[in-house]
Amino acid sequence: MTESINSLLSLGGRVIIVTAGATVVVTDILETPDQEFVACQAESSGRLHYYSCDVTKQKPLNEAFENIFRDLGRLNGIITAAGICIDKPFLEHTWEDVQRQQAVNETGTFFAVQHAVRHMKERGIKGSVVMICSQTARHVSPGHQLTAYAGSKGFVWSFARNLAHELAPDGIRVNTISPGYIATTMNLSIAARRPDLNRIFNEAPPMGRVGSTDDLKGAALYLLGNGSSYVTGLDLVVDGGMGVSSGNFKSTL
Repeated sequence: MTESINSLLSLGGRVIIVTAGATVVVTDILETPDQEFVACQAESSGRLHYYSCDVTKQKPLNEAFENIFRDLGRLNGIITAAGICIDKPFLEHTWEDVQRQQAVNETGTFFAVQHAVRHMKERGIKGSVVMICSQTARHVSPGHQLTAYAGSKGFVWSFARNLAHELAPDGIRVNTISPGYIATTMNLSIAARRPDLNRIFNEAPPMGRVGSTDDLKGAALYLLGNGSSYVTGLDLVVDGGMGVSSGNFKSTL
C-alpha cells in the first residue's frame, strides 16, 4: 500500500473550519463559546480556535473568514454544520419562520462555502468541503412536521452535487453527510417539548437506537482526509438504516 491506513484517516497539519491532528476553527453565533468548547480547547494544545460569527449576516460572515485566514494562513477543509429546525404543521409556518431557516440553512451555508472555496482556489489547495445535510432531504422523518426544514436540506443536497461537479477539475471535493436521528442539542430540545419523540428516535431506526454525535465523527474524518481522495458528490448517510425503512414506521404522534 502506498499510504498507511493511519495517513489516509489523518488530518495532521491541516486547517479545518467547522461552522456551529488538524487545526480546527469553530464558528458560532455566540459571542463566547460554551463551557464544553472551552474544556476541549484547553486540551487541544493550541489547535482549536473560536470565532464568533452570524452566518446570516454578510458583514460578520466576511469579517470572520478574513480573521481566520489572517490568523491561520491557510484552509484545507470546511464542515458547514450551522442549522436551525422548525417543527410545526405546514399551515402554521410563518413568513419569518421560513426566512430565518433559509438564512441559516441555505444562505449561510452557501456563502461560508464560497469563502472557503475561494481561498482554496487562489492558493491551489486541493481541499474538502463537507456539508451537513439530513435524512429529510430524501424521506420524511416519522413524528415530525418539517416541510420548510426538509426543503432547506434539499437545497444543501442539490447545491453540493452541482458544486462537486464544478470544482472537480480544481481537485476540491464536495460531499455531504445526512444524519438520521442524532441526539444533538437541537433534537433533544424538540423532544423536551414532545416527549413521545424519544420513543420514535429509538424505535424508528432499524438499528434500534438514536444516534450520537460520535457516530458522525468517522464520516467527517473520512470525507475530510486522503482516504476519500477519489470521492466527490457523495451523500454519506448516517441514519441507523432509516433510509431503507422509514416508510414502514407508523408514528402515533
